[in-house]
Amino acid sequence: EKLLVVGENGIGKTTLLRLIMGYLKPLEGNIEITEKTDIAYYAQEHEILEPNKTILENFANFGLADYEIRRMLGSFLFSGDDIYKKVEVLSPGERSRVALAKVALKGANTLLLDEPTNHLDPMTQVIIADTFKTFEGTMLVVSHNLDFVDNLGISRMLLLPSGKIVYYDRDIVYHYEMINEEIERK
Repeated sequence: EKLLVVGENGIGKTTLLRLIMGYLKPLEGNIEITEKTDIAYYAQEHEILEPNKTILENFANFGLADYEIRRMLGSFLFSGDDIYKKVEVLSPGERSRVALAKVALKGANTLLLDEPTNHLDPMTQVIIADTFKTFEGTMLVVSHNLDFVDNLGISRMLLLPSGKIVYYDRDIVYHYEMINEEIERK
């Protein structure tokens, strides 16, 4: 199932994903992850990247041949000698694409995507959504980009802070976010 996490800024969407990853400990209650759950996490801060290595070197521990990595990187708009650039010199959008490629290549059955379209131009957003659209595992997505969300094929939404889960409806997200923007302005 693909689930969109919806809530105003500062309500805890990123915190929820970090709790699931075990980066934070809950103040009360438990988060239980089964042994069969393999999670890949895309963080806004690109924590999974090694900046002092090249794009290609960031995929060294995946156990894939160079041509397999190059094929995947091609679907994330990297070609030719681009893969030999150090991550530290890449633009924020390029770093986002490298991090998303790492998430896609991990082979996890659960994806946590925290604002994956930040720093990406509209055409790249469509390409990235197409890459993840066919993902058949569980996906939790934090995004304010409704076009991207629509392209992913989101089925339901987790509304924060209520914790209610409802079927995905673009109009609900739009109105929910408009209400929250109005509250923030006051």
